[in-house]
Amino acid sequence: MFIAFEGIEQSGKSTLSVKFTSYLNKSDEDGLLKIDPHFGDFIWTKEPSFSPEEANKLNTSPYMDEYRRERLFFESRIRHQNQLAGKNVVCERYLWSGLAYAHRYSKDCFRFLKELYTSDSLFIPPDLYVFINTPVEVCCERDPSLDIDIQKELQASYTATESYIKVPILRIEPLDDEDATVNLLINLFEEYHKK
Repeated sequence: MFIAFEGIEQSGKSTLSVKFTSYLNKSDEDGLLKIDPHFGDFIWTKEPSFSPEEANKLNTSPYMDEYRRERLFFESRIRHQNQLAGKNVVCERYLWSGLAYAHRYSKDCFRFLKELYTSDSLFIPPDLYVFINTPVEVCCERDPSLDIDIQKELQASYTATESYIKVPILRIEPLDDEDATVNLLINLFEEYHKK
């Protein structure tokens, strides 16, 4: 099973996806192991997975060009496919991020990227997306360096690109307590998995 976590900056993707992976891998957990004996061997990964050299390139003037920048993201995602094939995976950010961020930052090449990122022959589709729907104001409180207007635009870009997502989406509204949010996600997932 392949589960991808999505959401804007500081929405809690890292925290929730790592804790959820840990839950899936608990061999003594009653609920999921009764549902599917293959739970227990999930890996956690993240996209894009840039080398330090590639990350540095993104901040140089030639890569401010949206086509060059998006090419780096695309190449990283293509390389990442080897880590996803035939495995149980929880991934922080995936193709929906590619669509949403291209919609916001790379308008000129968005239509082409949409064709690439929605291609099942190029990319392994996830079985499920988990969208962390944290209010923009909360995300900006967590990191005051974030521009609230840009984060609102990114949130809107996720909404605008949702029609291209062809797999189920679990939406979670984070609670004030982190552990309660993880438990809410586990309950939503178990209900989804039983269907």
